[in-house]
Amino acid sequence: MILLIASKKDGSSMEMASKLLEIYSFKKINDSLYEYKNYNLKFIDILHIYQNMENLGDDVEKVIFLSKHSSQADVKSLTVHPIGNFRKAELGGHDNAIVPSDPVGMGSSLRFIKANYSGDYFEITFEATHHGPYMEKPAYFIEIGTSEKEWKQPGIADLMVKSIIEGEKKDFGNFVGVGGGHYAPKLSSYFFENQINIGHIIPKYVHGIISEFEVENAVKKTPECKGFLMDAHGTKGRAKDMIARIADTYGLEILKI
Repeated sequence: MILLIASKKDGSSMEMASKLLEIYSFKKINDSLYEYKNYNLKFIDILHIYQNMENLGDDVEKVIFLSKHSSQADVKSLTVHPIGNFRKAELGGHDNAIVPSDPVGMGSSLRFIKANYSGDYFEITFEATHHGPYMEKPAYFIEIGTSEKEWKQPGIADLMVKSIIEGEKKDFGNFVGVGGGHYAPKLSSYFFENQINIGHIIPKYVHGIISEFEVENAVKKTPECKGFLMDAHGTKGRAKDMIARIADTYGLEILKI
């Protein structure tokens, strides 16, 4: 079962949840839980970044969080991203702990959004791994940024939820993304132009503090990881050295772009 989480504290989350119930034939189980095929839609009372879910049952295959995207620069974006912290946990989760990623699911959603969005108002992009909550199941956030003006735009919430239910799963090779800024522009561009999926993304702003164990963990929490997709110009030498050692140890590829 795929668990979809909607937060009552998040306007974008509730907008997407409303569209799920409108478009698809979800059956009401109770006021907080709905079912459709292999999906459960669950409403929670707090922000999802603080809703740690470490005791999910064996029936849960993965978790997808419906969310707004917050940006100090007011970036208008439609995004997906893996979950966890490569540094102190300031927005949920645990310090220096990441969640298993879902590269096939994220890739499916993002490609569907790209293929079916015809405007130029929004950027369609990955974000680097960041914030909580913590869990042991594969998970990702799907987000509309940054305000009610964006998530109320006609067709946008519909597009985002359709990307979850109707996106085509592509069994391409899974890679850990490395380098660049928070929105990983070079990695995102490469993704759209090539047959590849991306799991965890380690941005340049953590390269000075990340440990080799954490880089190795990003590989382990990117299922069937084939290697690293590296923004070479946007990767610090310290991170390049760690990646070279890990790639050699595990027989992984390094794709430099």
